[in-house]
Amino acid sequence: MGRNSWVLKKDFLIIIYDYPRPLVNGKRECYRKGRNIKYRRDESIMVRDNREAETEMERRRRRRKAEKLRGLKRRRRRLVLAILAVLFLPIIGARIYFGVNPVILKNSVIDVELKDSVNLKKNIRYVFAGKASQVKITGSVDNTKEGDYRVTYSWRGRKKTVTVKVRDTKPPVLEMKNSYTVDLGGAVTADDFVKKVKDASEVSLKILNAKKWDKAGEYSISVEAKDIYGNKTTGKSKLILEEDKTPPEISGAEDTEILQGKTMDFSSGVTVKDNADPDPSLSVDSTKADLNTPGTYVVTYVAKDRSGNETKVERKITVKANPEWKEKIVYLTFDDGPSENTGKILDILKQYNIKGTFFVTGNHREHDDLIKRAFDEGNSIGLHTYTHDYATVYASEQAYFDDLQKVSDLVEKITGEKSTLIRFPGGSSNTVSADYVQGLMTTLTKAVHEKGYEYFDWNCDSTDASGNNVAVSKLVQNATLCSADHVTILMHDTDAKDTTVEALPQIIEYYRGQGYSFKGLTKDSVAAHHRVNN
Repeated sequence: MGRNSWVLKKDFLIIIYDYPRPLVNGKRECYRKGRNIKYRRDESIMVRDNREAETEMERRRRRRKAEKLRGLKRRRRRLVLAILAVLFLPIIGARIYFGVNPVILKNSVIDVELKDSVNLKKNIRYVFAGKASQVKITGSVDNTKEGDYRVTYSWRGRKKTVTVKVRDTKPPVLEMKNSYTVDLGGAVTADDFVKKVKDASEVSLKILNAKKWDKAGEYSISVEAKDIYGNKTTGKSKLILEEDKTPPEISGAEDTEILQGKTMDFSSGVTVKDNADPDPSLSVDSTKADLNTPGTYVVTYVAKDRSGNETKVERKITVKANPEWKEKIVYLTFDDGPSENTGKILDILKQYNIKGTFFVTGNHREHDDLIKRAFDEGNSIGLHTYTHDYATVYASEQAYFDDLQKVSDLVEKITGEKSTLIRFPGGSSNTVSADYVQGLMTTLTKAVHEKGYEYFDWNCDSTDASGNNVAVSKLVQNATLCSADHVTILMHDTDAKDTTVEALPQIIEYYRGQGYSFKGLTKDSVAAHHRVNN
């Protein structure tokens, strides 16, 4: 382009960036970018002097200079920014590091289903300048109990606490039986229709459409399973009610014989079974049986199921005459031996030509020879206990028979004969057994008969168990108070019972003076039984 031209047209100044042209045909012409701009001759034209106009070269020079200056400024700004970055980046990094927890967690609240496993490490998303395995987690979560538990993540002195919410939100899983069949008299519960129920918490069952079903037929049943947190599941089944016309069966009530004076539990060994009722009743009428008088008696058994079906069985009990029944007999019994005093007692029995009964233990094996001597001299050997430790013997029914078997094996090994005579530690009336098992003696007194044993208590107590070296006069007085036809006297033959040995001759002489004979116990002897208290 040429020089700038200034054109004045009326009140406007127009700058035309082009070279001025000479007059042509009396007119001044000017061109810009190939376009003619013509003005009338009569218009005032003022063109700036060429010396004042900038040349194209000058404009370019100034533009280059300005661009160079701008580039210099840009480079200067970049340098300043770089210096500032070098100076402030460590400060900013430290600020971020110490101001922001380096442990980044996925959740600040963790939801856990009751009894589901909890992996708290999985909640760590990232650890700046560290590893998840280096983070220490404190706090406990009981996934078996609903609740909110606080757990803390710690690393290099920085801590972050989250809440673990243990909830039971799942309903029970209920597996139903297709149907349940029962007789009309039977009880119906929700459990009867459920094969299996599974839940993280305790579940209760109920029949939603329960009513009184008193007619045979089929009924639709809805069972609701509800856990302790209110989650519910409903299942369907079918109730089939049938009319039961089959009576129960009585077993074990066969006719039997018993020796005069012996006792008998008429319900022992008798069982009742029914096709529908799991617990039919059994009543026993033994009012006509006199076991002290020889003869034949009838005991009546009546079994009844819940549908009202009955079975009646009459059992004949034959009481045979007992040669000892009319005799006045004293049974001298000695517990807890053998000891050195056992030998002294055997000497006295031999002196008076009488027999006694020794209920032995396994606590003094060094005196096993005295058990053999007592047996060889015609005395009765009974089974007391191997340990005489109440906590061991009465820990359970099985524990009692384990202990009894040990002392039975001992006696059989020494004498060559199995004994069926037993005396419970503390007697059948003891209450110490209740400290270990409620109702144990009630069970044991029946069980020993079923196993072929006979147990013997006492109806006369010398009271030598009340202490050691009880006065001889007191022992004699207590041991001679009894006047029954069959007297079973309780005494002991341990090492500490010296006064028992001293009192024995006087006791023997007293009862001899009253017309009594002295015998060892046998399984057929008239047995003294206490009232069972446990």
